[in-house]
Amino acid sequence: MVERSLERNYGPPIAIDLCDPCQAFWFDDQEVLQLSPGATLELFHHIQQAASGARHPLGRRLACPRCRGPLREAQDMQRNTRFSYFKCPHGHGRYLTYFQFLRAKSFVRTLTAKEIEELRRHVRQVNCTNCGAPIDVGRDVACGFCRTPVSMLDPDQLVKAVAQLQQAEQGRQNIDPAWPLLVEAERRRAERTFADTPEGRALGDLGRDATPDLVSLGLRALASLWK
Repeated sequence: MVERSLERNYGPPIAIDLCDPCQAFWFDDQEVLQLSPGATLELFHHIQQAASGARHPLGRRLACPRCRGPLREAQDMQRNTRFSYFKCPHGHGRYLTYFQFLRAKSFVRTLTAKEIEELRRHVRQVNCTNCGAPIDVGRDVACGFCRTPVSMLDPDQLVKAVAQLQQAEQGRQNIDPAWPLLVEAERRRAERTFADTPEGRALGDLGRDATPDLVSLGLRALASLWK
C-alpha cells in the first residue's frame, strides 16, 4: 500500500493507505469518518484516475496490515445508504474497496430491475465492481463471491453528492464550473448504454470482447470528458 496525506475535518492531516491494484483503502480507527469534504472529493478523483488500471481480485482472506489478524465483514449506514466494509476485530481500522467507499459516499447505486433486464439484452457477464469476480447477469443480480449487487455510477446522485460536498467544503475545494455539463454528458452516455438503440447495442460488442465493470465504465467516461 502507498501512504497518502489528506485533510481532516479538524486537527492534523490524516495519513491513509491505498492500493490501486487491489482498489482499496485502509483507514486507521475512525479516519474514514474524519475526512474533510475536500479530501472525499480528492479520493473520488483518485478512484476515477485509477479506474482504467489493472486490478487484483479481492482475496478470500483479508488481513489487518497492523496486527495481521483476519478482517471481518461489517455493515454500516451513512445518511440513507447502507454499505459494507471489512474491519479489524482488534479495532486497528477499516478496509474499504473503492466501490465500498463510493457507495458509502453516495456516488453509486444498485441497478433497478428494469435496468437489469435491459443489461441482459446486451451482455451475459460483467465484473463485480467490488471484488472483480465475474457475474452472470443472465442468472444473478449480485456477485456470488462478495454478494455485492450489480451497480453503476449514478449521474444524478453524483451531482447531488458533489454539490453537498462542495457546500460543506465552504469554498476550500475549487470545483470545475463545467462539472454539471460533464455529468450531463455522462448521463446521456448511461442512457444510451441501456437504450435499445444501435448506440446502446455497443455494450453488447464490449461484452463479446471484454468483461465490463459498470462503475469503472462510468468513471472512464468521465475521465475522457476531463481530458
